[in-house]
Amino acid sequence: MRLNLIFGFLGSGKTTLVRRILTERSGHQPTAVIVNEFGDVGIDGDLLEGNSVDMVQLNSGCLCCTLKGSLISAIEELQTKADIERTVVEASGVAEPSDLLESLWDPQYGAKVDIDLGPVVAVVDTPKFRKIREMLGDFYTEQVAHADVVLLNKIDKVEAMDLEHVHDDIARLNPGASLIFTEQCGADLDIVLDGKSAQAAAHDHHDHDHGHAHHHVQFDSLVLGCGADVGRGTVEEFFHGLDPRVFRAKGFMTIDGEPRLVQFATGQLDIHPADGPRDGRMVFIGQGLDRRVLQEKFEFALGGEMKG
Repeated sequence: MRLNLIFGFLGSGKTTLVRRILTERSGHQPTAVIVNEFGDVGIDGDLLEGNSVDMVQLNSGCLCCTLKGSLISAIEELQTKADIERTVVEASGVAEPSDLLESLWDPQYGAKVDIDLGPVVAVVDTPKFRKIREMLGDFYTEQVAHADVVLLNKIDKVEAMDLEHVHDDIARLNPGASLIFTEQCGADLDIVLDGKSAQAAAHDHHDHDHGHAHHHVQFDSLVLGCGADVGRGTVEEFFHGLDPRVFRAKGFMTIDGEPRLVQFATGQLDIHPADGPRDGRMVFIGQGLDRRVLQEKFEFALGGEMKG
C-alpha cells in the first residue's frame, strides 16, 4: 500500500489538498483518506463504523475515514476489508510527525502491513507562518523539518517581500525539501503523492533515530452547542474578540436564518454556506483554554441575539 502523510497546523489548507486528491485521483486506484480530527466531535460528516476506522463510501468510489484505533490497525483493516492501494492520512493539525513516523517503523507492527511511504507533505499557512512559529516554536517547525514537500499555501494573501522571507525561513529549516508556492493547495499531485520519501530512505538505511525524546505540546479542545439563530455581526464580534489562545474553531451555525460553516484560524474568520441543515456545534482548539470563561462568553453572545 502506498501511504501518504499530510501535516500542517490547524487551518493551513490540508483538507483542501485532500479534496483535490479525491477529486483528481478518483478512479485511478482504490484510495482511502484517513482524517484524524482533534476534538470530541467530527464535523465533516456521518461515517460508518469499523473496528479501527470509521469510513464512508464517497461518490468517487474512494473511502473517507476517521481514525478510532491506531494508524497501523486502521491501515491493516483497510487492506483486508477494502483492498485499498493508496491511503492518504490527513494528520491532525496538532500531530507530531516524528511520533507518527516512528509508529510506522515500530518492529512489532512491521509484519502486519506492507507500507510504501510516499513523500511526507507539510502544508504551511504562509501569511501566518511566522506568527504560528513564534507561538508554538519547535512543535511547529518539526512539521516543516520532517517534510519532503512543503506547500507554501495561501500565497495570494501575502506580500511578495514577506513571501520571500517565509520561503527563506523554511529553506533554512529544511534545505532538502521541495518548496512549492500554492493557492488553494494547487500543486502538481505527481510531486505531492508519487515522489520519493527521505524518511523512508532513512529508515531503509537504518538512519532513523528512535531514541531521542520529544517535547510534547499540550492542546485543549472544547465542543459547544450553538443551536440559536444569530446575526452575522454577532458572530463576527465574538470571534474577533476571542482569546488569542484559541488557535482554531470549526463548526456549523445558523446565521441570519441560513446554515453556515464557520471556520476560525489564528485570527481569521471565514463563513461559508453549508450544504443543508446541520446540528449546531463548534469545536474550539487552543492552549491553556479557560473552558468556563469561553463557554460563558459563547453562550452570552448567542443568547444575546436569539431569533424566533
